Amino acid sequence: MTGWVTLANDWLRLELAPDHGASVVNLAARLGEAWTPILRPTPPAEAAAGNVSRMASFTLAPFSNRLPNGRFHFQGRPYQLRPNTPEGHAQHGDVRRRPWQTQHVASESAVFVLDTRTCPDFNYPFPFTAEILYRLEGPACETRLSLTNAGADPMPAGFGFHPYFPRSLGAAAEAVELEAGTSGVYADLIPTTPAGPVPPELDFARRRPLADTALNHCYAGWDGRASLQWPRAGVTLTLTAEAPLRHLVLFAPVGEPYFAVEPVTNATNAFNLHAAGVAGSGTLVLAPGATVAAGFRLALSAA
Repeated sequence: MTGWVTLANDWLRLELAPDHGASVVNLAARLGEAWTPILRPTPPAEAAAGNVSRMASFTLAPFSNRLPNGRFHFQGRPYQLRPNTPEGHAQHGDVRRRPWQTQHVASESAVFVLDTRTCPDFNYPFPFTAEILYRLEGPACETRLSLTNAGADPMPAGFGFHPYFPRSLGAAAEAVELEAGTSGVYADLIPTTPAGPVPPELDFARRRPLADTALNHCYAGWDGRASLQWPRAGVTLTLTAEAPLRHLVLFAPVGEPYFAVEPVTNATNAFNLHAAGVAGSGTLVLAPGATVAAGFRLALSAA
């Protein structure tokens, strides 16, 4: 597709769309003689249309997940964002629907940048710059994001990544198993209280089949590691993330052949939780000129 950037080595092939949030279109691994998608592949028509929500992975900034009715408070002031969901919420920030500038491309790495000051209609009242790095290193793929406050005032911020994975790999009957250690989970989709204990049905501290579990939950106290295993295919993906990516969103809609494991800095509704004095929201406060950066790594192991 015109405008895509492709990175490749002997193990992995990564296709990126700079014009559509610098999102991931496809990530495939060489398993035997075939290239097999290890992220949910973007349907060609959706890729051509630039439908970022259908991409294999996209970036969440300057906040992850929802702000109810697009409203939040920071340092005693109210702010109103344009809603972008059918329910009237603001979700996942605004960088994923913006064209990013290509700063560097090599065979196994690429860097893209965004300056929100060049977007007069950017849906956030605090200006910032962002840089995203993609890098292949053997059978591993690294994604790293940095945000810098480009304004004159302190800025509330959060960020994360939204990779989708196939429930089945290869054989249709193959089923993924998941492991991720967390210390808490928020009771509501848009929480107003701290995370509570993880009930058994939502606990993946020990590896178990995802099966048909319906998930749309934000977890707190994540240890920065998750393991996805397709036992019959002999494939394991180990996801590791740096601090402050210490919240984890698991999204697994029933009846769909995919699920998401999202390393993020902040809880859903984090800015309002922070304003209300709720501890552990993950809200980052960047001073003018300050930068925060973190990334995650997907490492492939195949029998």
